[in-house]
Amino acid sequence: MTVRHILTLASGVSALALSAPILSTTVAAQTAVPIPYDQERGVYSYAKDLAEVSRSVVKVLTMGRDPNEGPDAQPKASGNGSGVIIDAARGEIITNNHVVENATSVRVELADGRIFDATVVGRDPQTDVALLTIAPDNLRAIELADSSLLRSGDLAFAIGYPFGIDQTLTMGIISGTGRSGIGDGIEDFIQTDAAVNPGNSGGALIDSRGRMIGINTAIYSRGGDNAGIAFAVPINMALAVIAQIREYGEVRRGRIGVSIAPIDARSGGSNRGARIEAVESGSPAAEAGLQQGDVIVEANGRQINTPGNLTAVIGVAAPGTQVSLGVRRGGQTRRISLRVAEPRRVEVAEAPSQGTQPGNGRPGAGGSLAALGATFRDRNAGDPFPEQVTGALVASVQAGSRAEASGLAEGDLVIGVNGQRVANAAELANALRSVAGAATLFVARGNNMIQIPISQ
Repeated sequence: MTVRHILTLASGVSALALSAPILSTTVAAQTAVPIPYDQERGVYSYAKDLAEVSRSVVKVLTMGRDPNEGPDAQPKASGNGSGVIIDAARGEIITNNHVVENATSVRVELADGRIFDATVVGRDPQTDVALLTIAPDNLRAIELADSSLLRSGDLAFAIGYPFGIDQTLTMGIISGTGRSGIGDGIEDFIQTDAAVNPGNSGGALIDSRGRMIGINTAIYSRGGDNAGIAFAVPINMALAVIAQIREYGEVRRGRIGVSIAPIDARSGGSNRGARIEAVESGSPAAEAGLQQGDVIVEANGRQINTPGNLTAVIGVAAPGTQVSLGVRRGGQTRRISLRVAEPRRVEVAEAPSQGTQPGNGRPGAGGSLAALGATFRDRNAGDPFPEQVTGALVASVQAGSRAEASGLAEGDLVIGVNGQRVANAAELANALRSVAGAATLFVARGNNMIQIPISQ
């Protein structure tokens, strides 16, 4: 749209120069808007507007140990990604959790060639955000935008280090916002068609003014390379996570005490919102008067179109935070306020294992554990899943339990918790013990992969 407008002005200059003075005034008014035109070279370009951004985007180099070589193996180069300087005085760099989660050490290479050792201050697997620090030596922080103001059709640029090559800038548009259901974490993705490839993870998605609007995180692709569908964590969400990492070294999530689900389009009316499936007794939701069947359509001023939108708001809210909800009930929308409560730790215990001797007292030992009102066991060869799919099988679900209220079913195979992969019951036990607040299970059910948020 902007380029077409510029071309119209450029192609009409000679005619306008011969026109009446009133037309010259019109041109002056129009050209008062910044135009990405390089007068010196005679080309349309965003180079001048984006030149400084390159100094803020860095390459992240990780060292790690191959788990197949044992704990005494020497660290070696394990991968690379991108990162962005967000605070020059503190030497703070934001990147993706998955870039650094398995690293034994991290180094950062700046655009000017300087290399720094980096410290991982904290990570959040659920939003895939991590905070690093380096020595604050002549750094340039990127300017940050308000990602809540993004609209489909806005210009967007992805900048990072794809495939480990030199810094690369690609261009596209914002294809959509508020995307969820892509993985198994807390998701509120910006979707763009700017080319993003392996190695871009952790890099900046920026607007046409060079301001950071998101962290390039994932792509949708059958072959692993760019297919025109890429996803970025909105910078507003990332900054909320970073604020907690700065203060606590981790993210402390609260709960409101509801299980939510999409609205069935076949039920008639609008399919926008998050439908409450269950309300936990004594929870903030119950005390505020929320009921099963209510539809949450707004949270803290944000329109809620899907359960993922609501999870994105509540999922970054610290305990004690006040949340204002718009709730549709019986054809009318009412306002309800509640305060986010402290999280409940998931209690994990060893369960009797059929056909296997109990373990040594560690949850998951012997291949069976109990948690959330369900029992889990190691997957075995007789289970109806492909050999390469590993996880913990749901052996039973207790009536009235949190597991049942959330939709977990006997025969499901849990393969991940809050973005962390699990290969067996012991790993599931460890993952559940580390949960503080909401838990989202990534589950194989039949031939489908689904996400199940566990009632908190």
